[in-house]
Amino acid sequence: MQISRLVEKIYIKPTIRIGLHFLFWTMLFLIKLYLTNVSFNVYKSFPVTAYLLITLASTIVLATFYYITLYGILPTLRKRHYAIGITYLLTAVICYTVLDSYLEIIIINTCEECKKILNHENVAYAAYLERGLINITLTRLLGLGTPIILLFALCIPFSIKMAIQSFRSNIRALELAKENLQLEFNFLKAQLNPHFLFNAMNNIYGLILSGDKEKSAGLVSRLSELLRYTLYDSNEDLMPIEKELKLMSDYIELEKVRLNDTKVNFKWQLDHNDYHIAPLLLIPLIDNAFKYNSDEEGSYIDIFLDVLQGRFRFAIENDIGEEQKGRAVGGIGINNLKKRLNLYYKNNHWYETSVLNGVYSVNLTIQLWSN
Repeated sequence: MQISRLVEKIYIKPTIRIGLHFLFWTMLFLIKLYLTNVSFNVYKSFPVTAYLLITLASTIVLATFYYITLYGILPTLRKRHYAIGITYLLTAVICYTVLDSYLEIIIINTCEECKKILNHENVAYAAYLERGLINITLTRLLGLGTPIILLFALCIPFSIKMAIQSFRSNIRALELAKENLQLEFNFLKAQLNPHFLFNAMNNIYGLILSGDKEKSAGLVSRLSELLRYTLYDSNEDLMPIEKELKLMSDYIELEKVRLNDTKVNFKWQLDHNDYHIAPLLLIPLIDNAFKYNSDEEGSYIDIFLDVLQGRFRFAIENDIGEEQKGRAVGGIGINNLKKRLNLYYKNNHWYETSVLNGVYSVNLTIQLWSN
């Protein structure tokens, strides 16, 4: 995300953008100077001032053509005004060729030493420059020399521009998806809290009436910790796995109170405590297990979690009542879970559910990285 912040900072601050553009064209100017010196170009025999001026003029004209094309012609083509856009492009290419040729002729004609060097080392090119501006422009256009040079010279800045725009579009799409998912997540929490709170308070009230003050006090403490976590602590993208385990333990203990015959087993193990996962990720799965459990003699809910060498495994299994068989298990909570898995652990998770002989099971594996 550091790269995305840097790109946005560049777009927000015009001074940085202008500075980077100036740096790019300066580098291109220096590269052209270097190529002139290492090639067989006749300009390298010119006085330093002359070939500096020729290279500088060529770079300025090229930059002007680039910005006219980028901000004047491409928007017309994007609006599908193809005839107008192509006409503008051809006009720009002609203007570029005329201006580039004119500046080259002017600089060479005002340099007597340059003309002597040309007449001595490259008589053909000296004669070519004597043909006149119109003739030179036509030969460079009809011979496709200038269009090919423009194509190769501008492919780098255009590629950089398109790559940055594509990157920004992808980042905006990801941020929008994350914002939408966060809204759904907040809606899920808003639904979960009143529903869960109502059931938990009823259960605690029943324990108080039955005189079990010690257990009711313990459940009040768990409920308080759980609500504090869901309302405040869970707003981070990732949370320490120890806190998530504490949340799940509290949630399970509070839900167990309303069951009569169901046996609940929760086992977990970690090879160390430095792992982080998305907050409240597993609560919809646990909530479904309690919601759809038959709560009859012999009923059970088995929950297992372990993290070994960065590999997170979660399995939950419960029997379901007769009225639930054949029905889809889940809802907004499970849909939100799947979206969050794709957002946080895309291509790094495996999720499977099954219903067999009245038993609903979920297996989830995530590749985590320890901090």
